[in-house]
Amino acid sequence: MSYLHYITLIPFLLISSVSAATINVIGVDHETNDAWRSSDIIKPFIDADNIYGTDGYLIAQFPDGDERNTLQPTYAEISIVPGKSYEGIGAEQYQAEFDDVTQSGTGDIENLVCGDYWANSGPTGTLDDFFEITLNEDISFRLGVITDTTPDGPPGLMWESSRAIKITGPNDIESELVDAIGIDEEWRNADVDYVIFEISGNAGDVFTVWGENDERWEANALGGIFFDPSVSTLFSINEIIQDHETGAVTIEFNSSKGAVYGIEASSDLIVWDELDDGVIGEEEITLYVDDIMGPENKGTLFYRIRKFE
Repeated sequence: MSYLHYITLIPFLLISSVSAATINVIGVDHETNDAWRSSDIIKPFIDADNIYGTDGYLIAQFPDGDERNTLQPTYAEISIVPGKSYEGIGAEQYQAEFDDVTQSGTGDIENLVCGDYWANSGPTGTLDDFFEITLNEDISFRLGVITDTTPDGPPGLMWESSRAIKITGPNDIESELVDAIGIDEEWRNADVDYVIFEISGNAGDVFTVWGENDERWEANALGGIFFDPSVSTLFSINEIIQDHETGAVTIEFNSSKGAVYGIEASSDLIVWDELDDGVIGEEEITLYVDDIMGPENKGTLFYRIRKFE
């Protein structure tokens, strides 16, 4: 009697154990704007539930726009760097509004004023540290930084928003300085933007969020930060089952809704045959049926999945 053995192979992914801290820039979300907690608004860089801040947040949102407006992630502790204070009370008419951090779901979410955490800053290019993130376990996660929260009223007020963002971490690692000004924006607008990073670290590692001040206003500010599961941790093969009558193989893997995946198979780990390069991910779990190589193969068969960015 012969047996088929199916072994999952998943390259191109973050492995579960973290050996050294990393900081990668995902991009700047200019599209979501005030609908960051609305799950039916698709986020441009893939988010498992289309809600920013699933794992936690520290948001300068009115009311209670201070360090108490915080949901600490289970894997980290957020703190505001001393010297940074909340600005918003008494100036709500000069602040942008976006989804209430305590609400989420489909449809319109009630808006609240987003103030900011700010500091008196220096000349053009001055970098101010706003938030520290201390990990209490080995983890990979996504970090979002909220910018662009002050409309131009009175003229000049919006200039205090940080014009660029960077993250520093242990052993002097740091990200590039990411331009937070939106596409086709000369300076600022009233739309809320988000700079997204993918971060990996070990228990005890400290990461710091920095903002670079705008040259036209000697003040610097950020609206807050939020945490989401790493996309890499959401992507793995869970189960492979063969139909003994047809020989077809069903592959179940974790996925993000709307993401595009490619499925490949190999009998020797050298030559890979592409089964499909356009599998559209479902929310959380996707099933793919191999009715080509599965029924034909009489020995060991390996599968791997790629996610296309």
